[in-house]
Amino acid sequence: MMISHSARASWIFVLCLLLPSACATRAPYLNPIASESDASTASNQVIVEIKPVETTGIRNPERERLGIDLSAYYTAFEVTIRNRTSRTVALDGQAADILDDDRTSYAVLSVEESLDYYRSRGSSDEAALVLPRPLSVIKDEMGKIRQVRLKSGEIPPGGSETGILLFRKMPPEKCRKVSMSFKGVRISGEDQDREFNFTFSCAEP
Repeated sequence: MMISHSARASWIFVLCLLLPSACATRAPYLNPIASESDASTASNQVIVEIKPVETTGIRNPERERLGIDLSAYYTAFEVTIRNRTSRTVALDGQAADILDDDRTSYAVLSVEESLDYYRSRGSSDEAALVLPRPLSVIKDEMGKIRQVRLKSGEIPPGGSETGILLFRKMPPEKCRKVSMSFKGVRISGEDQDREFNFTFSCAEP
């Protein structure tokens, strides 16, 4: 059976209506290049691990684990902080930023900023067309965003904390060398925060 060009175009349009995230600009995947970690001894160390989050694809295991397609809306990283010291560690989930190729800075999004950005479908263009979604889907995904974000708080000795850092989408043409600085760790008794630096690239490894 032959399908006309106009019919194919109609089917593509319907697919975009049903699966808008598949037709929108997605955040590029960032490959880890290098990291800088705490140089203290293993028994008195805070370890920060950063992993880019990629949720493209309906059956993507990360998408199923998190319950939301974060790559459709954000540039996202999963962070794990392990406290191997004998003291409490104060954690600030907002103390992170990334720099693109042009050295433009992107601060980690707060709860409300994350939700506003989600509502705009990951677009900074206020005039962008936003297709309606079922209210139940919106409520569920907004709940997931609140749930997965890295929370501020305290990590006891021997404990750990894991969460997601959400940023505005990194432009695909500006991500050949992306720098991240995470400054959200302070060991009890110290007068300044620890800083951890990481480098990523969207170029093929």
